[in-house]
Amino acid sequence: MNFQQAHGVYSLKLEGNIVFCDYAEGFNIQGVIELKQQLLALTSSLKYWVLYQLPESSAGITQDAIVEMMNSYVELQNTGCLAVAIVERSPFVRAGSPYRPEQLTMPININKDADYLYDWLVGFLPDN
Repeated sequence: MNFQQAHGVYSLKLEGNIVFCDYAEGFNIQGVIELKQQLLALTSSLKYWVLYQLPESSAGITQDAIVEMMNSYVELQNTGCLAVAIVERSPFVRAGSPYRPEQLTMPININKDADYLYDWLVGFLPDN
């Protein structure tokens, strides 16, 4: 069995029920899996939460990791993620759109306006 080293750089910060995810460079399958596992660990005590993704312009994903990324969104949805906002700073942020699985019903909004996205995202939290 061939194990790849995880690629992709990220940081996660939890503020209330909002997870901030800054990321950069190219993610491979192992990088996507690692990021998902860290998100699940960070949010394991929360009933619901939202994900605010803030990629750097260098952020990317390998072609073979796109399906894993989309399946990861399904898993996040199934563990309490109500919505995802992605600031459009990289041409790769829309790479998953054609691969969106049918079971992924959680809203994902991609936009260049970070303030608009933040306001849109917090609107999904029940306390707002």
